[in-house]
Amino acid sequence: MRTQSILPRWLIALLASVFVFTTVTVSAFAYLTAEAFLSRPLNPFDTVIVEFDQDDFMLPLPQVGTVVIPTLPQGEPTPTLAPTPEPWAGTDRITILVMGIDRRPGEAFISRTDTMMLVSLDPKSNSVSMLSIPRDLYVAIPGRGRDRINTAFVYGSTGNNPAGGAALAMQTVEYNLGVPINHYIAIDFGAFIGAVDAIGGIHVNVPYDINDPTYPDMNYGYDPLYISAGRHHFDGALALKYARTRKQDNDFYRARRQQQVILAARSQVLSLGLSGFVQRAPVLYQQFSDGVRTDLSLEQVIRLTQVASEVPSENIRNEVLDYNHVNSHTTEAGASVLIMINSRVAPLIQSLFFEP
Repeated sequence: MRTQSILPRWLIALLASVFVFTTVTVSAFAYLTAEAFLSRPLNPFDTVIVEFDQDDFMLPLPQVGTVVIPTLPQGEPTPTLAPTPEPWAGTDRITILVMGIDRRPGEAFISRTDTMMLVSLDPKSNSVSMLSIPRDLYVAIPGRGRDRINTAFVYGSTGNNPAGGAALAMQTVEYNLGVPINHYIAIDFGAFIGAVDAIGGIHVNVPYDINDPTYPDMNYGYDPLYISAGRHHFDGALALKYARTRKQDNDFYRARRQQQVILAARSQVLSLGLSGFVQRAPVLYQQFSDGVRTDLSLEQVIRLTQVASEVPSENIRNEVLDYNHVNSHTTEAGASVLIMINSRVAPLIQSLFFEP
């Protein structure tokens, strides 16, 4: 026997319509919210980026010998002066300026860049290029004249504006090296230590004994460092020390150690597999919120990680602007700096960032 509904048909129809509408609306809202979360910058500097006009590059700059800005062959891409990040579709080359910020616990995120490195991923050739830039490189900084390249971030951060610091650092590298830069990643000491610990440490082959009795600690004192030659497993703290020490050799060797640490971290992440990496993802995300700033979105980070993990080791090329590419120079103020040998820098830039 059929049971008659106690509700009129029109009310049943109305309730059904409301249910369907609510379900679709909630689903659409959830999708759009997730999409917005994934596509927005993950953890950028929180002040509006200051753009520099073309005229800023035309200010009178003190000349150093016959130094000129390195140029690329005609027909090659030329950089835009103001960074204008565009969504990365995962198919074109993407170049990121990685900056290690000399920031200790309790300090502001405005300090000289202890490390500057260009990392470029080209999905078409399934390759990665890395170029370390010495912090004493004497360059033209838009609106400031000539100074060490590691001061650009501080100059741009005037008025407590670290976003302007990131912008000026990107523009300075673009202008002097001729490499278009899409995004930035800035990481402080604490985040570096935490990230290495989160993936379980790294394995590093140390080519020779490292002895640095005046290695600086986090409180501007000394923390003597000794690492014997051979294969070691580093936790985050020791990995940072290995990447920062330079007293025994110089900044060029230090830059190569930093690249070695990055490649060792990549190998460790790949060895974890998907499940192992997912387990550590919450801790890594915490590092992003505490000590990492980037204008990359979470979606872009995930896609970059996926594409980069598929690049074979033989397709990863890492270089340093060392004494093959720079000369020592003393400024009128008595500062020891490095000047690019443009005839050697330009071909290196061409092969790293423009050729397939």
